[in-house]
Amino acid sequence: MLTTFYIQLHVFTQLLKRDFGIFLQNAVNNAINILCWVILSLVVYQFIMPELGCTYKGDFLLVSCVISRAFFGVMDGVCRMVADLDGDKAITYDMTLPISHTLLFIKIAISNGMHAGLLSLLIIPAGKIILWSYLSFPFFCLPKLLLIIFLSSFFAGFFSLFIIGITKNLMQIEDIWSGILFPLFALGGFQFTWKVMHEVSPVMSYINLFNPVMYMFEGIRGATLDPALSISFWICCMMLMIFTIPMGYIGIHLLKRRLDAI
Repeated sequence: MLTTFYIQLHVFTQLLKRDFGIFLQNAVNNAINILCWVILSLVVYQFIMPELGCTYKGDFLLVSCVISRAFFGVMDGVCRMVADLDGDKAITYDMTLPISHTLLFIKIAISNGMHAGLLSLLIIPAGKIILWSYLSFPFFCLPKLLLIIFLSSFFAGFFSLFIIGITKNLMQIEDIWSGILFPLFALGGFQFTWKVMHEVSPVMSYINLFNPVMYMFEGIRGATLDPALSISFWICCMMLMIFTIPMGYIGIHLLKRRLDAI
């Protein structure tokens, strides 16, 4: 039994290493694309939006961009996986390796989340360098920042399994963006806090407590901006862990059923 465990663990780590090598091949191009998006967004929010009466400036947007990348970044892996399931099904080779199917799908979730999270780490340093004197983070806490990025990426990775499980082909990706991802993101607080939503519509704010993306945005603001603006950082961490469990369980079940691995 112990030997089997070590064999599966070895295969698991080797598959992660393989995925990381593939990630590194495109890391530079992905980083350049991310930085272009962040730079343009910062310039607009720091210098243009305040003229229109926008309360939040570049620092608010910058930390929101980190979570945006962690959440949407897993879609690269989702698209590749859906295309594979809809085509050659190269994953069936991995399923013949001495590793349980559950552990194999967990590997996919971790790879997707890790790749999105690693690139999101570039955003705050790059933004600070670009708008140095305009960005101030008096409440910045690096351990909290790293923790919330890790938990957000971890959730996003297992959420990607759920998305893969319900997406039959690449033609449905647009429906997934419009019907699931964008509503979660738009109501999650990219441009506002939960407390602002509560002032506008208490009912809607309470409904939004079931939106895991909100805890991602609230958590990173609690780690970098004034904690009084957001829901408690530790509550956000706890809720992300709670949401990760059902997303992972349902996603793994759907993939097993789709690949006749049950």
